[in-house]
Amino acid sequence: MLTTFRFSMMFALVSLSWLIMEFLLGLHTVHIDQFLLYDNLFFIPAVAIMVWALRYRRAELGSDWTYWEGLKLGGIMGLMVGALSIPSLYFFFTYVNPSFFDDFIAFSVGSGEATPEEAAAYFNFKSYAMQSALFAPVAGLVTNAIAGLFYRKPIA
Repeated sequence: MLTTFRFSMMFALVSLSWLIMEFLLGLHTVHIDQFLLYDNLFFIPAVAIMVWALRYRRAELGSDWTYWEGLKLGGIMGLMVGALSIPSLYFFFTYVNPSFFDDFIAFSVGSGEATPEEAAAYFNFKSYAMQSALFAPVAGLVTNAIAGLFYRKPIA
């Protein structure tokens, strides 16, 4: 369980660092039109951390390792990351970039992608926190279900 908690904390810190980096690079302000392109690149470190946790846990369990242990790790880590993401997002949206939602609402309305009501319904803390908390467990399970196929066999 300590391994799962440690990698979940690492994931949450990397996720927060990614958000801060996006903000510092202007992807939430000046280059907001490029946000989606670069935001989706977070997939790379996210998968890397999950695979690292999977390999580490496999090494810990040795001959007791099974594919189901990998799925369990992904599910538990996903739940922990989902829970840790809420205070992390609160910190970011409150102290680092409090104008995040206003900027994205203005951009999506200005570009014609959404009406003011649609944009306001999507770009708010409650919406982002729910998406993050619900997406993390699913992503953890899916990532480890796929990566676990490559690490099915226990270490001899």
